[in-house]
Amino acid sequence: AGPAYEGVELSKENNNVYLGNKDGISYELRYKDEQGVLSVEAIVTNTTKHPFIPQKGLGLRLGLDTYMEKFPEWNKIYFPTMLRAEKTHFTSYFMTPEEGVFTVTSSDPIASWRYNYQQQLMKLNVDGVNAFHCLHRIYTVTFDLLHRLPLPQRHPQNLYMLAAGESKSFKFHLNSTKGLDKVNDYFHAQTEAPILSARYYTIPVGDTFEGEILSDSLLRVEIRSPRDEVKTIPLEKIGKNKYKWSYSPISGAGLYTMTAMSTNGKISEMPLYVRPEFDFYLKYAREEALKFKPTDTHHAECFYPLFSYFLGRKYLPDAQVDAEAEKVFQDIFKVLYDDSVGEMRNGKFRIQDAATMISVLVDRYAVTKEVSDLEKASKLADFLLKQEGGNGGYYTGHLKAGGHKTHYTSVIYIAKSMIELATTEKTLISDPKWKARYERHKKSGLRAIDDLANKGDNVETEGQMTFEDGMISCSASQLAYGALRTDNGKLSKKFLNQAIALDKKHQCLTQKLMPDARMNGATLRFWEYQYTINMMHGGMNSPCGWSAWKIYGTWYLYLLTGEYEYMQQTINSLSSCLQLLDIDTKEFHFGFIKDPFIECIQYKETPKGSGKAALQRTIVGEQYLSKMSDWNVKPNKTWRAKWGIDNFNHEIIKCMTEIFIPNAFVIEREDGVLETVNCTAERKDGKLVINYNSPLIERVHINLQKNTTIEVVPQNKTYKNQKGLVWLGGMPEELEKL
Repeated sequence: AGPAYEGVELSKENNNVYLGNKDGISYELRYKDEQGVLSVEAIVTNTTKHPFIPQKGLGLRLGLDTYMEKFPEWNKIYFPTMLRAEKTHFTSYFMTPEEGVFTVTSSDPIASWRYNYQQQLMKLNVDGVNAFHCLHRIYTVTFDLLHRLPLPQRHPQNLYMLAAGESKSFKFHLNSTKGLDKVNDYFHAQTEAPILSARYYTIPVGDTFEGEILSDSLLRVEIRSPRDEVKTIPLEKIGKNKYKWSYSPISGAGLYTMTAMSTNGKISEMPLYVRPEFDFYLKYAREEALKFKPTDTHHAECFYPLFSYFLGRKYLPDAQVDAEAEKVFQDIFKVLYDDSVGEMRNGKFRIQDAATMISVLVDRYAVTKEVSDLEKASKLADFLLKQEGGNGGYYTGHLKAGGHKTHYTSVIYIAKSMIELATTEKTLISDPKWKARYERHKKSGLRAIDDLANKGDNVETEGQMTFEDGMISCSASQLAYGALRTDNGKLSKKFLNQAIALDKKHQCLTQKLMPDARMNGATLRFWEYQYTINMMHGGMNSPCGWSAWKIYGTWYLYLLTGEYEYMQQTINSLSSCLQLLDIDTKEFHFGFIKDPFIECIQYKETPKGSGKAALQRTIVGEQYLSKMSDWNVKPNKTWRAKWGIDNFNHEIIKCMTEIFIPNAFVIEREDGVLETVNCTAERKDGKLVINYNSPLIERVHINLQKNTTIEVVPQNKTYKNQKGLVWLGGMPEELEKL
């Protein structure tokens, strides 16, 4: 393994130089030790008398093994966590679950890059473009030194050819470290470009951005607003090559772009975002869910809009909208749920469908108070009890011959759904029947979480095994949830320790350092486009609805530990997810594709407005991708008859509502600065005065370093000697000890 040109054989010239030639293009690789950092220089020369224009790209395959196949070997395999091309340079890092980091950078512009997905060729073809079925692993990555257009505008736009006689060189630096703390320093040292970062990449209207820039020679820093206003940003030097910046937007919600240029001509960009209030997203997600409706396909993904129906009904009641949503629910529920046996009617081996429906019915009960909702949810929970293994985990497959097969506790979050139900059942335990249900469902959920604590990352998932985003994030989130909910102190500590460990491992699947509001904090998964929007190729879906699974976990970890970074991650991750809902058009996109260029075939509505599907050749890259379930409805047939399976973006709305719709937060940072979410906080006359305008706020969570008297104006209450982690106005019922 190691760097190699795609489709070109090289021969060794000497110890450090390799040469090759193909069709009049000469290829060279030169290796050098530069003060302990390995450099690889790729030199390409067109020796012909005509331009060399690759059909797609001229690829240099890195050769670093990123194939994460099985436990425990995957803990030492590098995942391609971040790759980013800028007009003048390139940065990337690869990370293992054990926090090993491998950086690959170039101070030269690189046209593009791509993941080498494990894919199976399908018998579909349009205009010479093949269809692929993407599996769950990536072999390595390729750096495209030259590449055809179109590419994202941040990429170089002139690296698509070599003129006759022209030679180009591209030098890469390869380095390794432990953890993420030094990665941006490496990026700056090896590219000599400005390295941009923000504390929060998305803020609400009225707040202020702040962040840092690493640079030896800044020339100017500007921000362009959604209204095309350009403002030069003042800087404060806080270190040898470190600057602090801040910016208060004046142009309302939308996408802002920061551009930094240094005196050596290097240019870096960082998209930032200003969002409306959280209830905006709940309102329009519910409305969108009446256009892209939940369906009676038994997959949980297909009926996820039901969450937005009932959460919207709880917090933003609208008689007309709620009536329409109720009709949709009634029409599909009788198909999905078999009342005669209290189970899902179809696909019973997909036990995550039953668990998701439990959570839907719990949310429905919150607005209907119809005990029949809980009766149905309780029967589904009893069905899940039958899927328990001896260790407490939930398994799929034993409904078929062969006994227990695949550990499924963390396919979505089955134990969390069980405990959500138990929480509501607890309110009815004056009735012995409900007390018994509460006890067995609570016990089952906590046993399953204890099993997760024992297994760590040695768990399983749906489909091909790998170190998979949802498998790890749902384990970490459920463990943190269990640590909050159990009244057993020993168990709580056990759950917490494992949740922290898995969250650290999951960093390799999270875009923590991505300087881009559209992606920062999003998780990395790449095999779902074919199933959901029938785009027949792998593609990094980051963010998508399933990115929200991790957000529950970081929020719970913040509530358990008070560590600021967990709340910072929660806000950044959720904010990138929320941008899937376009604030202007109100379209709720399926996901954002991180890959800069993918040419593939996709089932599209052809012609538009016809409701009929046909395969079309398409090119996508670094953009939002639309859903298809508004027109692809039963009995329409595309690749698979799974109507509405692109609907799981509503997991984002469920997550957002749990965390932020009824709650406000005040956080005192180590430097004493107060940060707030959904409220304001001001030190005044020896008190901390907290205020908020939203009528949806029910309570305030504080995280303060020293005893403080607090006045919460909307509550008309004063709290004395408050310190640490405290809920003012009462802890949410869904977080209380069981």
